[in-house]
Amino acid sequence: SSTLTRVQAEKAETAAVRIEEFIQGIVTAIAWTAHSAYLPAGEGQRQRYVDFLWLLRQRPSITEAIHLDAAGRETLRVSRLARNVAGSGADYSQDPRFLAAQTGATYFGPVYFRRDSEPYMSIALPLKGPDAGIAVAEVNLKFFWGVVSQIQVGSAGYAYVVDSAGILIAHPDISLVLQKTTLGMLPQVRAALAAPPHPGGDNSPSAGIGKTRNGGEVLTAHAAVLPVGWHVFVEQPVSEAFSPLRAAIVRSGILLCVGLGLAAVASLVLTGRLLRPIRSLQRGAAR
Repeated sequence: SSTLTRVQAEKAETAAVRIEEFIQGIVTAIAWTAHSAYLPAGEGQRQRYVDFLWLLRQRPSITEAIHLDAAGRETLRVSRLARNVAGSGADYSQDPRFLAAQTGATYFGPVYFRRDSEPYMSIALPLKGPDAGIAVAEVNLKFFWGVVSQIQVGSAGYAYVVDSAGILIAHPDISLVLQKTTLGMLPQVRAALAAPPHPGGDNSPSAGIGKTRNGGEVLTAHAAVLPVGWHVFVEQPVSEAFSPLRAAIVRSGILLCVGLGLAAVASLVLTGRLLRPIRSLQRGAAR
């Protein structure tokens, strides 16, 4: 049992690390556009437009990139889903993305479903440089689904990812994601979401017995995805997970029974050989 849970925990941790690398790669790519802030005003705006085009080309998961100035006004929007806009001046000064990034921290927004399709997330971070402003990217999360689908756990096992509210954002069955399925009622998900963060940001995996949406028992392991607060779960039906153990127990039982039978036969043979001369002596003494 401990070996099985350890293997699943390692798979969950590996998936969590790969998702973290996916997110960090996007943050690094967005931060790269900050060099435009060091150019003259007019040239910097043109260069930022080129940088945003490059950003969308290099990172297919980014569907939209927005630049906000130091006052929270939109200066540039480059999008795959709509027309590009420059100098709109739209006010984002009270937007959570701007407010969080203005403090110097990287903002990871809650997962949302755009037009009832794939899940998205906003990432905002301050750009370095004088009056560099804030860069905001809208990220399509379907691009890390491959990480989940590649995890193999027996024939019936699977992996999935939930956000900080317990909503499914990645699963081998894509229809469950598009239906905005909530898994917060499952005991293993509820426990993972309720657990406080590990000291030092450690995303150490944990494992145990959990439930499925249909009430079946699964051997489950999960690991946190830092710093977005998601959780990766790797699960396998208990019946399948422990079937090798049951087969080993049955084989051991059969071998034990065979061994006991052979020992009994051998003891009877040896007992007969030992008793034969004693009985002969007993008959002689009686005569």
